[in-house]
Amino acid sequence: MRPWPSRRAILAALIIGAVLHTLTVLWVWRTWGLFGRGNILSWLDFPASLAYMHLDGDPLLTWSLLAGGLQWAVITALLTWVIGRSTRRYPPRDGREDPVQPPG
Repeated sequence: MRPWPSRRAILAALIIGAVLHTLTVLWVWRTWGLFGRGNILSWLDFPASLAYMHLDGDPLLTWSLLAGGLQWAVITALLTWVIGRSTRRYPPRDGREDPVQPPG
C-alpha cells in the first residue's frame, strides 16, 4: 500500500484552520460590542452556530471556539485534500516522471 503523500499537508491545514479561527474569534470577541459580536460569530461559524446560537457570554465564546474551530479545521483539510488530489490526477505533459508517484 502506498503512503498517503498529502497527510502532512492535511494535518498542517487542520492546525492552520483551527488557529486562524481561534485568532479571528478572539479578535471579534475583544473588539466588537455585545450586540455585534454574537452576530459576527454566528455568521462566521454557520451552520455549526445553529447548535449554540441560544447562548450568551462566555458559553457562546467557548462553543464558538470549539465547534467553529472544528468546522473550519475540517473545511481547510478538505480543501487541501481536494486541491492536492486535483494536482496529481494527470502525469506531467513534458515527458518527465511525476516525482510523487513511485516508479514502476
